[in-house]
Amino acid sequence: MSESNAVKVIGNVGDFEAFPAHVKVDMQPHYIVEAPRKEGEEQRYTLISAICPHAGGIVRPHLNELVCPLHYWCFDAKTGESTNVPGETLECAPLEIRDGKFVLVEA
Repeated sequence: MSESNAVKVIGNVGDFEAFPAHVKVDMQPHYIVEAPRKEGEEQRYTLISAICPHAGGIVRPHLNELVCPLHYWCFDAKTGESTNVPGETLECAPLEIRDGKFVLVEA
């Protein structure tokens, strides 16, 4: 028996000129961000939820962080990890590029 994974198209790669790029997925706010990489690796991308896990505020880009305006929880804009509240993260999922489109592969 084989498992099939659902593929959700997020958008055309060429439509995004700068990151983090704001997108809606299933009517929920997210950002496409450039994932951290080591020297020589190809660029990878991550889909990060824009909903703060603390009180549900919508995080906004500021410098290299995503900041919640409600209580100023801050998150690294490449990893989604909190920079001021230990152990907290925004929901993240890796994106793939297929046929010039960002796609989310759901298990």
